[in-house]
Amino acid sequence: MCVCSHFFPRISLPGAFKENIISGLTLKSINYSKGSYNFTAVQEAVTMISLYDLVMNTSRNIVEATAVHLFVVVKDREKYVNCDTATTNLLCKYCQNMLLNTCVSPSLTLKFSKSRLSELYGISHVIIQDCETSSGDHLNALVTYQTFFTIKKIQSEDFYDLTLNPRHISLGGIDPIIEKLCSIMQWNKCHKSLPHRTVGVLLHGPSGCGKSSLGKFLAQKCEAAFINIEGSEILLSDDGSGSAALSKIFSRAYLLSKEGSVIIFLDELDMLCPAETNASVGSKQITNALITEMDNLFDQNISGVLVIGTTSAISNINSLLRRPGRFDQEVLINVPTKEQRALILEVLFNSMTIQSDISLSEIALWTPGYVGSDLKALCEEALCHSSRSHKTALDRADFLYALHRVVPSLRKSTNCCLDIQQVSWEEIGGLEEVKCEIRQSIEWPFLYPEVLKSMDLSATKGVLLYGAPGCCKTTLVRAAATSCHVNFISLNGAQIYSPYVGESERIISETFQKARALSPCILFFDEIESLVGKRTSAGKQSRVQERILSTMLNEMDGIGVRLDQKVKVTNDSNNIDESQAMKGFAEAPFENNSLKSCNSSAVIVIGATNRPDMIDSAILRPGRMDKLVYVPPPDEQSRRSILELIISSMATKDIDITELSRKTEYYSGADLKNLCKEAGLICLRENSNAALIYQAHFVKALEVIKPSLNESILQQYNRLTIK
Repeated sequence: MCVCSHFFPRISLPGAFKENIISGLTLKSINYSKGSYNFTAVQEAVTMISLYDLVMNTSRNIVEATAVHLFVVVKDREKYVNCDTATTNLLCKYCQNMLLNTCVSPSLTLKFSKSRLSELYGISHVIIQDCETSSGDHLNALVTYQTFFTIKKIQSEDFYDLTLNPRHISLGGIDPIIEKLCSIMQWNKCHKSLPHRTVGVLLHGPSGCGKSSLGKFLAQKCEAAFINIEGSEILLSDDGSGSAALSKIFSRAYLLSKEGSVIIFLDELDMLCPAETNASVGSKQITNALITEMDNLFDQNISGVLVIGTTSAISNINSLLRRPGRFDQEVLINVPTKEQRALILEVLFNSMTIQSDISLSEIALWTPGYVGSDLKALCEEALCHSSRSHKTALDRADFLYALHRVVPSLRKSTNCCLDIQQVSWEEIGGLEEVKCEIRQSIEWPFLYPEVLKSMDLSATKGVLLYGAPGCCKTTLVRAAATSCHVNFISLNGAQIYSPYVGESERIISETFQKARALSPCILFFDEIESLVGKRTSAGKQSRVQERILSTMLNEMDGIGVRLDQKVKVTNDSNNIDESQAMKGFAEAPFENNSLKSCNSSAVIVIGATNRPDMIDSAILRPGRMDKLVYVPPPDEQSRRSILELIISSMATKDIDITELSRKTEYYSGADLKNLCKEAGLICLRENSNAALIYQAHFVKALEVIKPSLNESILQQYNRLTIK
């Protein structure tokens, strides 16, 4: 039996068409054995015909297309630059041959890159912009020999591939920046001969804030070709020359600019073109090549090409690139404010199912210091938690769980101490007056900024806690940070001092900048006298301290202003009222009664010292550390409260806390903690199986643990006057 007879009884094509195909395949299939390669080829051909027959039978509404308007992508666009009518008609004929007997509809994209006709005609893609039929129906139109073709646009395959982005990018919270960059692109294309034309834009800001996504989004919005330059592409180019590879990329961009706008995107520019002090020979060559190409771009009045560079450390870029005519526009994308975080979350929530008990403003309020990538990771973590619980929609508990799993990127990329032990005010015994004073100085600016503003009271910029060692100055700061739910950065002299000239000042500046980015934030300097001691005229160490002091004074004078507010990238609405309840934290693992909103742009500097007399007076002036709080050693009542807190977590019996508090005069809080620890060790030394600690053990511990304070030390603090 003929091979075709094995297949064709199932096919219901129109008679003549079907008979011609059958006769042709029958001639080719004679003597083919079943299972052979040729038999399989015939089988595949018949299957395709069956599918076509099915489509024709089910598509009864298909009508003949009278006219089709095309966007054609060609492999060699130079042939069609300033082409005459004959050339255009020939291209229309090519398209008709390729689309003959094809059902088309508006916005349909047909790819012919692997077909023989594509190679013959030099056409890779055909995009149907619109089609017309006699019935007025624009859908399911069949191309015939009578269809009239018009070509609306011709584009090169290279430009088309560079504008084709399969992933749609959505950004939130940076609309003013997008508008600014779009206007630069449009101005660049239309005013190529103006002397103040922008050819380079430098996007800088913390990692994860959306610089790379912004470049791709801009290319999509402006329909521009996007040439992404990776560092490895330049440094490890085929010809071994980074400068030559860079020149080829710019030459390619010049050619593409004849068709439309082009974006040359240089990610992590500080790695390609570092500052002169850190540059290798290869980096210097690449920097010089980039300078030459950007100067040519400006001098030759080439329109439509915009060079965009990104960096998270703008100070590390070669200063020659930041001159007019090169990267003369610098755009800061900072850590988003509360309002910007809400806009970013709105974009992320569009693809998620959220329960009604979650609000954008509430999640935004919980996430100070989170950049766009952090918020995305937060939503993904919440989604995973919801999936594990087999929920159909995300609820409040999912986000509270994710908040304690996803840490802001800025908190990972620093040598400072950013994670603190959660401490509540109730865990600190005694010192009620000091607690009240610290709450007024530290909590109020964070929790009640609008109240202070309405009464024309300026917020405290800095607080200095001083007192004898072991009196829980650091613990008080931790409690304040915990109660406010703000970010916390801690530094000491060992983390700041460096053997390299200028390194200590850089660490100070970067820490203050990070604190502003993470605002609301507490910036804590322990043993601050080692950093800002009194200025003297002797010694190399004194000169280092003077430079550190000068840097700290400059930074503290600008402590209340974020960098994006200085350059006015964002609107003034970023500082609107945020004094709403933070109810979500009531369900968090670290519960607290202080659930007020925090001032999103606030940073308070807190210093702790045992030697306030050694601190330079300049840092104690109003507007800097203008609030001084003395933390005294605990009195008898405070010692009783401290002992009650410590002993409550120990296995004890018949302990006379009143007697212990009376016998522990001149003991600091740290001394009392050591006393209780020693009592427990004495109990275990007497009997390793002992289950309870008795009063006798504390009496023996008093003989071992002596107070670290005395009357002489306390008199020094009492006589001390800080001017």
